[in-house]
Amino acid sequence: MEPPLPLYDLSLSSLPLAVNYTYIALGSNPADIPRIVIPLFLAKSLIVSFFNPFRRAKAENASGQINIQVKWGRERFNIPIPQPSITPLSTLLHTLSSQTSLPLSSLKLIHKGAVLKDSSLTLSSYGITDGSILVLVGKDGDIPSAPTPSSSSSSKASTAGGGQTIKKKPKQPDTQTESVLVDWIRSLVSSLIDPYIPSIATFVSQSSPKATNRPAHIPPFEILQKEHAKLSEMLLKALLELDGVQIPSGWNDARQERKNGVKKIQGELNKVDEAWGERKRIGA
Repeated sequence: MEPPLPLYDLSLSSLPLAVNYTYIALGSNPADIPRIVIPLFLAKSLIVSFFNPFRRAKAENASGQINIQVKWGRERFNIPIPQPSITPLSTLLHTLSSQTSLPLSSLKLIHKGAVLKDSSLTLSSYGITDGSILVLVGKDGDIPSAPTPSSSSSSKASTAGGGQTIKKKPKQPDTQTESVLVDWIRSLVSSLIDPYIPSIATFVSQSSPKATNRPAHIPPFEILQKEHAKLSEMLLKALLELDGVQIPSGWNDARQERKNGVKKIQGELNKVDEAWGERKRIGA
């Protein structure tokens, strides 16, 4: 009497044995075919998938893994997130703190113009998906790697136009009238972005090969690189300034005004980043 045939054996060493059993089953007992051949096909399918990197990558993506990029000054960190739906922001912040050797309390992340505040929320809840780009800045809006400015220069921000003095942010009014706060937010946005509009336009015309108003003289790659870093930092600071505006509950018009301001500043930041991305593709 023949020994009972195995129903499931996925080890590589057992495959020849499984093939022999299949041959015996085909030659002696047709009733055994389903319980032998089907597991064999399953085993073969699993083995092919294991040795196929494309299928493995597809399986990993199906399981929820994403890859994001974090911009930190001139540095770029490509970070895989195995399960963004259950991974809290705090985990990503700890990873970045370890990578940059900076205190955890000094780190802030910006995604699509918004500061990610609650570290207990998951990355998915912030709308972070595969290919998302986040920006890492310091606690007070500085790029963490940038040197601390001296007291004589801290109240000024140089632009491509050269040494333009920027007014300090006006103090938020203590008011019970929403329209007063709306007007103040609108004025704040103008004070944050308007001084940089000429510099941004100049940078885009000098960096983007698609620009229709390119000047005859294009600055060297290194000069444009520094200008990109400077403009990006100033615009990120502006986003943080807006994020710090306190809006009472129920003041939807004020909240919308701040949202419009964030969108405007983020749009200028996108212009700068896109122009610089096109310039980098050309090379130095």
